[in-house]
Amino acid sequence: MQLRVDIGEVRFMVTKAAEPKVDFTTNAQKVDRRSGALLWQLQLMALDESGGEILTVVVDAEPIFRVGEFVQVEDLVAMPWSQGDRWGVAFRAGRISPLSGAKPAEPGKAA
Repeated sequence: MQLRVDIGEVRFMVTKAAEPKVDFTTNAQKVDRRSGALLWQLQLMALDESGGEILTVVVDAEPIFRVGEFVQVEDLVAMPWSQGDRWGVAFRAGRISPLSGAKPAEPGKAA
Protein backbone atom coordinates (compact mmCIF):
# COMPACT_ATOMS: atom_id res chain seq x y z
CA MET A 1 0.00 0.00 0.00
CA GLN A 2 1.24 3.46 -0.92
CA LEU A 3 0.09 6.46 1.09
CA ARG A 4 0.43 9.93 -0.41
CA VAL A 5 2.15 12.35 1.97
CA ASP A 6 0.93 15.96 2.31
CA ILE A 7 4.14 18.00 2.08
CA GLY A 8 2.59 21.38 1.32
CA GLU A 9 4.14 23.09 4.36
CA VAL A 10 7.38 21.10 4.43
CA ARG A 11 10.84 22.19 3.27
CA PHE A 12 13.46 19.60 2.35
CA MET A 13 17.23 19.87 2.69
CA VAL A 14 19.75 17.31 1.42
CA THR A 15 21.71 15.79 4.32
CA LYS A 16 23.44 12.97 2.41
CA ALA A 17 24.19 12.85 -1.32
CA ALA A 18 22.50 10.32 -3.59
CA GLU A 19 23.84 6.81 -3.89
CA PRO A 20 22.62 3.73 -5.77
CA LYS A 21 19.89 1.73 -4.01
CA VAL A 22 21.45 -1.72 -3.77
CA ASP A 23 19.83 -5.16 -3.54
CA PHE A 24 21.48 -6.76 -0.50
CA THR A 25 21.26 -10.30 -1.90
CA THR A 26 22.81 -9.59 -5.33
CA ASN A 27 24.75 -6.40 -4.50
CA ALA A 28 23.44 -4.94 -7.80
CA GLN A 29 21.69 -1.59 -8.12
CA LYS A 30 17.92 -2.01 -7.87
CA VAL A 31 15.75 -1.31 -10.90
CA ASP A 32 12.19 0.07 -10.97
CA ARG A 33 9.88 -2.80 -11.98
CA ARG A 34 7.60 -0.62 -14.09
CA SER A 35 9.98 1.75 -15.88
CA GLY A 36 13.24 -0.22 -15.81
CA ALA A 37 15.07 2.87 -14.44
CA LEU A 38 17.88 2.52 -11.92
CA LEU A 39 16.89 3.47 -8.36
CA TRP A 40 18.77 6.02 -6.24
CA GLN A 41 18.39 7.00 -2.60
CA LEU A 42 19.30 10.17 -0.78
CA GLN A 43 18.82 11.44 2.72
CA LEU A 44 16.65 14.51 3.26
CA MET A 45 15.70 16.52 6.32
CA ALA A 46 12.01 17.36 6.27
CA LEU A 47 11.47 20.67 8.10
CA ASP A 48 8.20 22.21 9.23
CA GLU A 49 7.06 24.40 12.11
CA SER A 50 7.26 21.49 14.57
CA GLY A 51 10.90 20.62 13.78
CA GLY A 52 12.82 18.29 11.50
CA GLU A 53 12.91 14.61 10.61
CA ILE A 54 15.47 12.67 8.55
CA LEU A 55 14.06 10.58 5.69
CA THR A 56 15.73 8.31 3.16
CA VAL A 57 13.91 8.87 -0.12
CA VAL A 58 14.14 6.72 -3.27
CA VAL A 59 13.83 8.17 -6.80
CA ASP A 60 14.27 6.69 -10.26
CA ALA A 61 16.59 9.36 -11.68
CA GLU A 62 19.99 10.16 -10.24
CA PRO A 63 19.57 13.35 -8.20
CA ILE A 64 22.73 15.47 -8.14
CA PHE A 65 22.61 17.83 -5.18
CA ARG A 66 25.06 19.07 -2.59
CA VAL A 67 24.60 18.49 1.12
CA GLY A 68 22.84 21.54 2.55
CA GLU A 69 20.93 22.30 -0.66
CA PHE A 70 17.18 22.83 -0.41
CA VAL A 71 15.13 20.81 -2.88
CA GLN A 72 11.55 20.41 -4.03
CA VAL A 73 10.02 16.97 -3.59
CA GLU A 74 7.06 15.94 -5.74
CA ASP A 75 4.63 13.04 -5.36
CA LEU A 76 6.03 11.72 -2.08
CA VAL A 77 4.52 8.42 -0.97
CA ALA A 78 5.07 6.38 2.19
CA MET A 79 5.04 2.59 2.02
CA PRO A 80 4.78 0.77 5.38
CA TRP A 81 6.62 -2.57 5.40
CA SER A 82 7.31 -5.47 7.73
CA GLN A 83 9.63 -8.44 7.47
CA GLY A 84 9.65 -10.86 10.37
CA ASP A 85 10.18 -8.81 13.53
CA ARG A 86 11.43 -5.77 11.56
CA TRP A 87 9.21 -3.00 10.25
CA GLY A 88 9.42 0.56 8.98
CA VAL A 89 8.28 3.05 6.38
CA ALA A 90 9.94 3.47 2.97
CA PHE A 91 9.64 6.77 1.09
CA ARG A 92 9.55 7.22 -2.67
CA ALA A 93 9.36 10.48 -4.62
CA GLY A 94 8.16 10.96 -8.16
CA ARG A 95 10.74 13.70 -8.63
CA ILE A 96 13.28 15.77 -6.70
CA SER A 97 14.44 19.05 -8.19
CA PRO A 98 16.35 22.16 -7.07
CA LEU A 99 14.29 24.63 -5.09
CA SER A 100 14.28 27.75 -7.24
CA GLY A 101 16.02 30.67 -5.58
CA ALA A 102 17.36 28.61 -2.67
CA LYS A 103 21.07 28.64 -1.97
CA PRO A 104 22.88 25.73 -0.31
CA ALA A 105 23.78 26.19 3.32
CA GLU A 106 27.41 26.84 4.07
CA PRO A 107 29.06 24.23 6.30
CA GLY A 108 28.75 25.24 9.94
CA LYS A 109 26.04 27.86 9.26
CA ALA A 110 22.28 27.54 9.61
CA ALA A 111 20.20 27.80 6.47
